Amino acid sequence: MLVSSTASFAALGVLSLFARDELGASDTMVTVNFVVVALASMAVMLATGHVSDLVGARRVIVPASLAWLGIGYAALASVRTYPAMLAVGVVFFCAVGVPNAQLMAYARDLVDRREDTAAPTVVIALMRIVLSVGSFTGFGISGLGLAYLGARPLFRVVAVVCLGCLALSWYLLRGHNTDATAPQPVKQQSTDDRRGAQKRTDGGTRLLLILVVVMVLFSSGRIMLLSQLPILVTVSLHAPLQMTGIVLALPPLCELALMPMMAYAALRWGRGKVFLVGGAASVAYYGGLVVVTTPGQLMLLQVVYAVFGAATVIAGLDLAQRLMAGRAGTATSIYLSHENVATVNGSLVAMASVATLGHQIGFLVPGALCLIALALATWAFIRHPDSSDLRHRPPRGQHPLIPAGTP
Repeated sequence: MLVSSTASFAALGVLSLFARDELGASDTMVTVNFVVVALASMAVMLATGHVSDLVGARRVIVPASLAWLGIGYAALASVRTYPAMLAVGVVFFCAVGVPNAQLMAYARDLVDRREDTAAPTVVIALMRIVLSVGSFTGFGISGLGLAYLGARPLFRVVAVVCLGCLALSWYLLRGHNTDATAPQPVKQQSTDDRRGAQKRTDGGTRLLLILVVVMVLFSSGRIMLLSQLPILVTVSLHAPLQMTGIVLALPPLCELALMPMMAYAALRWGRGKVFLVGGAASVAYYGGLVVVTTPGQLMLLQVVYAVFGAATVIAGLDLAQRLMAGRAGTATSIYLSHENVATVNGSLVAMASVATLGHQIGFLVPGALCLIALALATWAFIRHPDSSDLRHRPPRGQHPLIPAGTP
């Protein structure tokens, strides 16, 4: 995951400049490319997640998707027109989110074998930290690669790295001969038991879909942050250009420290409570952006935004996989698909908000969407306290990382 995510972010960091400077694409055309690829990626992620659960093919899907991406990056290095880049993106980069989603599902399969209720949450936190490190490393490499190699040679290097990840994943997954998703002997159940299990499954699926809608609303301001926060820093706050990079880098840096803390809090007080805390942080963040007047206040708000990212990622993904027990591939793919939908929705939110209210007051719109999402999540969690792990603190004397009943 570290190597593949580093390669993907390295290519992503130069894609916009490559399209504009070498292919003559406008800013609108670049945005359209990201939106179209996001929609294709969502469809492929959902399909592969379902297939991986149905036939237990995670160990095949991961190397195959890495090989497909390697071919795509090699093809991208040879395109000469914007339509060709768009076609390569739809055909090949629709699989960009598949390897990480399937590796997360495979990790869930492995830890579910252990009678340790803390293991899934801890593993999710560790894997998400790896992805954050990969994003830092990848964006750093993209700048150096663009300066010393150029976009096309960098794409070819990324293609080779994907093939290296293919070999590494094949070796890793082939070493586990017992597939966690292999069919298990079916125990005899009464009609009432089957009906009860089906009812719980249907309820979990509905709650998962609500969770995805909530995350789409929470994430709808992300595109606006990328486009308007630098303007807010330099125009409204009159800060130097160097401050822009520091402001953008602060939330992911803080998330590296906050994610283990949020994982511990989720185990101690419940995943639902941690998720709602993250939602409340997002409302406070966008509300603060509307009235912020100094760079110091903005830096403090960026730390608040890191609380939102760490809490919702850790608790949300863990809840999604718990809601569809035994179908980690489908649950992970459904949950992560909110990022693709949010890319499309966020582009519309950013255009409408900035055009009508301006680059600072416009943050009221994503703030209102986050408030709606927080209310919806609170309502759903209260209705399903067990499924959402909305619980009180553990009994006195019980350690949150030790399952109940352990001597």
